[in-house]
Amino acid sequence: MIRKKSTLLILYLIATLVALIFLAPFVWIIFTSLKPSKEVFSYPITLFPRSITLEHYEYVIFKMSDFRRYFWNSTIITGVSLAIIAISSSLGGYALGRKNFWGKNWFIAFILLVLAIPYSVYLIPIFIMETRLGIKNSYLALILPYVALNLPWGLFIMMGTFRGVPSEIEDAARIDGCSEYQLWSKIMLPLAKPGLATTIIITFIFIWQEFIYAVTLQTDARWKTLPVGIVHIRDELQSLAYDNLSVAIILSLLPLFIVFVALKDFFIKGIVEGGLKG
Repeated sequence: MIRKKSTLLILYLIATLVALIFLAPFVWIIFTSLKPSKEVFSYPITLFPRSITLEHYEYVIFKMSDFRRYFWNSTIITGVSLAIIAISSSLGGYALGRKNFWGKNWFIAFILLVLAIPYSVYLIPIFIMETRLGIKNSYLALILPYVALNLPWGLFIMMGTFRGVPSEIEDAARIDGCSEYQLWSKIMLPLAKPGLATTIIITFIFIWQEFIYAVTLQTDARWKTLPVGIVHIRDELQSLAYDNLSVAIILSLLPLFIVFVALKDFFIKGIVEGGLKG
């Protein structure tokens, strides 16, 4: 018993140390964003600010129009992509998890094949297709590939989630006279909230922070997303503007934090259901 407690204590200490190592850059960025410009470049370097200021936040939010445009582009692209993926994966996952039809196993195998191939492999074909279609430098230029790349994850997770719903619930709903749409929307979908939350979190993280497709398909500055825009702002300043860049990074991470906190109660449960039962 004592040995078991000692082992758990060591594991907790290791986990805490690893967490601190990963959190250290974020803590540094937060404190840097609150320092006056002179203090950011002062020597010796200090972690905690001697005086706190919000002037960098005011500058980035209200005076840096490029940042607002990049943030808006990311919001539109992520929001539309998330809506399409959430609806499509919940409908497709319901069909794959609860229905039997010809070619179902082949379709599931195709989904797994798509998931096994690295995202970068699709970049050149997508670039060629969008160039020929003339949809580069538009919202569709990123929405279409983001939906195509993330929908397999949503289908796989939602399939496992719907498959885990007891058949007695479905039978009782049919006896009560529920139509197929009512069964999906009123009965199954509320029970599949953990899987749907997991799908939304994974998809949101990928789309919001994605860089390679965004920098390749959006060459016009007006259509750049936030990750590409921050790099563009850094190059445009042509200086070590750690203060303003720290604020831009924090504001870009804030939506990720908000979405995860809002859906965290369903996240672990959804991962387990989608992974083990899928």
